[in-house]
Amino acid sequence: MIERRIELGRGIVRSISSLMIEEYGVPSENIWATIKDFGININDLRKINPTYKELFEIYSAITAYRVSVEYLKELKNRF
Repeated sequence: MIERRIELGRGIVRSISSLMIEEYGVPSENIWATIKDFGININDLRKINPTYKELFEIYSAITAYRVSVEYLKELKNRF
């Protein structure tokens, strides 16, 4: 019998798995708050009247960016 094992450790894969949520599982208030906290002007964004899907894409990109920054900080602190 052959046993194969993959050790991922505490890496970005574990953090990104927490981002894999249903698109409609995030309240729009949370999406707007995250976008505002990131420094994007909400009034300017509302002028283009984005759909929920477009807002969710922006939210997902911001969240993924924050996870990757935290991962890189942890990685830098290891060395």
